[in-house]
Amino acid sequence: MMSEEQKETANRQDTVQRIQVGVVGLVAVLLLVSVANFVLQRASDEQSAIEEIQAEAADRSRELVQEVAPVPAPAPAEPLAELGITPAPVPEDEVVQPVPTVPGSRAQVVPDLEPDPKLEAPMDQER
Repeated sequence: MMSEEQKETANRQDTVQRIQVGVVGLVAVLLLVSVANFVLQRASDEQSAIEEIQAEAADRSRELVQEVAPVPAPAPAEPLAELGITPAPVPEDEVVQPVPTVPGSRAQVVPDLEPDPKLEAPMDQER
């Protein structure tokens, strides 16, 4: 015959096994319902809540863009000068007058910029 300890151990094992089966069954049902919900949602033509919110936001942004329509800028008189292709004429009020030099004063001389002959490779390239 079984002793009390063996009966108690058997009852515990039986209870643990029942709990494990119940939890596995519950997880399986939740997984099955989630997959079915996903499939049905993909198959339906209705918009999801996220798609509705995105559509509303797009409509609002279009309305705001229409309300705050940019004022067209006047056509440039010198389109090539604006692009930097040709020099633009300087307005008369912005003309810079040369600084008069005093006779006998020396002007600052900047030597020609040449690369250092000790450099083996250009600085913008890795070795």
